Amino acid sequence: MSARAIVFPEAGRVELRDVALRPLADDEVVVDTYYSSISAGTERMLFGGKLPRIPGLGYPIVPGYEAAGRVVAVGPAAEGVAVGDEVFVGGSHCYTDAAAMFGGQSSRLLKRAAQVVPLHGIPLAQAPILALAATALHGVRRLGDVAGKRVAVFGMGAVGQLAAQFLQAAGATVVAVDRSAERLATAPGHERVDASVAGYEASFGAPVDHAVEATGEPRVIATCASVMNLGGSIVLLSFYDDLNTPFQQLFMKEVTLLVAREWAPQDLFAARDAAASGAVDLAPLSGHVVPVGRYEEAYRTAFEDTSVLKVVLQWA
Repeated sequence: MSARAIVFPEAGRVELRDVALRPLADDEVVVDTYYSSISAGTERMLFGGKLPRIPGLGYPIVPGYEAAGRVVAVGPAAEGVAVGDEVFVGGSHCYTDAAAMFGGQSSRLLKRAAQVVPLHGIPLAQAPILALAATALHGVRRLGDVAGKRVAVFGMGAVGQLAAQFLQAAGATVVAVDRSAERLATAPGHERVDASVAGYEASFGAPVDHAVEATGEPRVIATCASVMNLGGSIVLLSFYDDLNTPFQQLFMKEVTLLVAREWAPQDLFAARDAAASGAVDLAPLSGHVVPVGRYEEAYRTAFEDTSVLKVVLQWA
């Protein structure tokens, strides 16, 4: 069995080529991919040569963990999923001639039936965004009960916008903060603050109880603290090579820093349910669709064009 996959043969190069797949295990399903999205964080890291130090991991490598498609075959012990079901797949280690860092950028994927997520009516083109939605939800959950709280979200990129939606759904008053007027114009939130303006901290109508840092810039952490009430928390919904931030504001406000790792399985199913019920809307983040044959253009856009929140590859 084989598939077409996005492969980084070495740092700085991307190809679309045939890859060989291992045999299907009894408890697995075969999924033909219809759409996948590009992670501008993890995939950029692999493309740039920053492979994690994991035994057996190297180039050539298949990236990606945000795919959606239809089940086309099931193993004899696979349960809960049937041929024809539309599902989300968070990557796969199913290749015999390439390593996989999540491994979701492929036309065909093998995955344990218990690990795929039935879409429950979510459109296939929107479903790849579920991974990012689960990441945002995981971070929001670190804050606990936010009903009635004022929460600022710094950074209206894809994960920041999703975090804002989940906060609103949980009953928080959301202050959206970004330097881009274009992003702010469509950002979810009850209030919007333009961070490109000098002294923009004065634009906050009142202090916030908590904050979400989703810009990836460590220096913003101190700014989050400067607009907070005493004893608030800041969720770090980004990954930082180094965490270097002024300490005075954190000290004065007795801020708690909460680190949010990647999503857990329960976050993924909860994000699916929220999207299926309409509590959050994935459509605004899934509109930039590029046929997989134009993969080079798609990766340039994902890595270089900050005006595009998310790039979705169309496989079928």
